[in-house]
Order: sequence, then structure tokens, then C-alpha cells
Amino acid sequence: MANRVVGVPPDLTAIVDSFYISIGEETVMQIKWTTQCLIKRGNGFGLCGAHPDWAMHPSWIAGVEGLDAYNRWVSEVVIPIVFQWIEEHKADVYKGVPEELKDDMGVVIASAFEIVKTMSSYTNGVKKAVEFEEARERDEVDMKTINPVWTDIAQKVREDTKRIFDEKKDVLKGT
Repeated sequence: MANRVVGVPPDLTAIVDSFYISIGEETVMQIKWTTQCLIKRGNGFGLCGAHPDWAMHPSWIAGVEGLDAYNRWVSEVVIPIVFQWIEEHKADVYKGVPEELKDDMGVVIASAFEIVKTMSSYTNGVKKAVEFEEARERDEVDMKTINPVWTDIAQKVREDTKRIFDEKKDVLKGT
């Protein structure tokens, strides 16, 4: 049965349905329960293949899959690091959090962030960001040393995407 979207005429339902993504039970989670961050490893490929390659514009498919890959990295790598830090500072983090909100990730992370903003690593980072921008404007920063692996991947993805679209330019006619 088709998904019904309030306010969408029935003749447009098929179009709207094409934008739904079903990810089922194997998705990553960003939830807490009994003040513990739950770690559920993803299925390894996330939304890759959620839409058949022929069903949507290739940039849309790549964008959705790219955002999903980023979300999985945050959920499976960054959030566990965050909650390990929170666990190590539990008394301070939860001190001002109402009992009914102790499993609300947003509230707990906001409380932790208020503490982090007072720490030297954060305050030094804010100052260093200003120094970095000033040095960058003066061309005093070797940008090749900043995230070289991510930079390499991003450049190759961009180059390959352009190359592939260029190979098809005769039939796509610039669209």
C-alpha cells in the first residue's frame, strides 16, 4: 500500500512515494536508555542500494548514500567517543539534568557541551581558529597537512564524478 502524505493529491502519491527510503531494522541508532548510549553497529552498507541505480538521479543517490555514510560515522564512531567522555564526567554532566530528561541525547550532550566550553582544549581551540584563519589569509598555512586523507578522498570523488558525467555529456547534453 502506498504511503499517504497529507495534502498530496492521489495522482502525485506515486511521485512522493519515490522519495521514501525504507531502511528497516538494520539502521544505526543515536539513542540513550538508562543513561547508557546504545551502540548498534550498522549493516555495513547503510543506504547503499536503497534506491535502484535507475530510479533516481545519480547525484541524488550519491548524496543520500554520502549523508548516510556520514551519519553512520557519527553514530558508530563519534557518539561512542562522546558518551565515553560523558561517562567519565557523569556527575558533572547529569547534575543539572532533570530525571525525566536523563535519556534525552540532545539534553545530555547540551549539558556536556556547556562543561566542554569551559575547558582549556575548547577555549584554546576557539583562539587557535582565529589564528588559523589569519595565517591562512596570509598564505602561511600548508593546507596539504590539514586532513590529507579526507582531502584526497573528497578530491577523487569530485574528479571521478566530473569525469563520469563528462563521458556522458553527448547524451546528457549538459543537463
